[in-house]
Amino acid sequence: MLKNIQDNFYLRRLHSLSGILPIGGFLMFHLFANSTALVSPASYNTLINFLRGLPFVEFIEWGVLFIPIGFHAIYGVLIYTTARPNHLQYTHLENWRYIIQRASGIIAMFYIAYHIWQFKLVHELDFDYIAKTLAGTQTIPGLPLVPLLNPFSVYWFYIISLIAINYHFANGLFGFCITWGITIGPRSQKAVSLLGVAIFFVLTAMGVLTVNHLAEIGAGMSGLENLTQTASTTSH
Repeated sequence: MLKNIQDNFYLRRLHSLSGILPIGGFLMFHLFANSTALVSPASYNTLINFLRGLPFVEFIEWGVLFIPIGFHAIYGVLIYTTARPNHLQYTHLENWRYIIQRASGIIAMFYIAYHIWQFKLVHELDFDYIAKTLAGTQTIPGLPLVPLLNPFSVYWFYIISLIAINYHFANGLFGFCITWGITIGPRSQKAVSLLGVAIFFVLTAMGVLTVNHLAEIGAGMSGLENLTQTASTTSH
């Protein structure tokens, strides 16, 4: 039964389409919106407050984000668990792209779950909060403490997840064009492959610059707070 679902013609195409629209489109908008942090904290906070204050924002989140991402993730896991990759038997680039695509999807799932939890539960999700969070560590309540994993570096979690998500989208564009019959010949497939590489590097550069900027400011803010607390304690 699972094999029949995995090979379903319409579900396959819906899975491929959802990775580009709306998920891929939102990814590009999200990275561009976050890059307003490079302009100023006020620009970033204004955009975040605008997005959180949109009318019918709950319906937009479910229709554009949660349902498409949920379907894409669940069906992707189904494909991953029922497929038989041959990357260890053959060294063709396509085989390695296949396995990395699946691995990056798993990383993306953990990051998106964390990011949604953060966005929904943290009321003061502004420039200062994100900056200080990126400069510190995060502990997952209820799980045993494991060096490097719990607590974990939020900065490196963001960087690794950023690279994984951008790869998953850029490489998925190649698969989308093949699935939908847009690229049939080797020349068109090579062109889309190069386009995917360019998209990956552009989105990753934009994201890394933003994360580095926020983390650097956050480290300065945390250091200043510690210095102030130390001075206050000394004075007493």
